[in-house]
Amino acid sequence: MLKKGDRISISYRTGKDAKGNYIIDTLTDAEVEEYTGSILRVRTFEQVPGAHGDEVEIKHFTFDVNSPEFVGAIPE
Repeated sequence: MLKKGDRISISYRTGKDAKGNYIIDTLTDAEVEEYTGSILRVRTFEQVPGAHGDEVEIKHFTFDVNSPEFVGAIPE
């Protein structure tokens, strides 16, 4: 069972290409914020260029693990 602070890699569907194939995206280093029932909330940290050098941008994602759009999660 996932718990707060776990580091995981998550794959999920983001749509379909022109041929109808699923497009899969992966968050390679996500941190679990909360996992209750079938809802998984994670955050990622991404370095982005800023005015004073690289800055960190925090992004939050919410997944329903029972949804067909959710492909899977693997511990880092």
